[in-house]
Amino acid sequence: MRVALLLVRFAAAVVGDDRWREQWEADVVGARELGMSPLGVAVGAVRAVVAMPSKGVAVAGIGPLGIALRHAQTPRGRVLAIAVVSALLLLGGLVLLFA
Repeated sequence: MRVALLLVRFAAAVVGDDRWREQWEADVVGARELGMSPLGVAVGAVRAVVAMPSKGVAVAGIGPLGIALRHAQTPRGRVLAIAVVSALLLLGGLVLLFA
């Protein structure tokens, strides 16, 4: 149950909203009562965070973060994918530069 609560707190921190944290913690605590796995409920919360559209940003970043932030109205999973691919391309270029 501790791992499930940690996952839920992480997911709520990504969203940045205490209401979600309270709701998801209550869901994890009450999961056994309904015959569900608390860890399964926590994984569902993490999946929900990935699918939620982000609220946008106030400051534009530079590089991979900037590209990801320009697409802030898309789901977080897509923003994360853009940032990871961009960072990998940047690292690959640096490896080729110094190889």
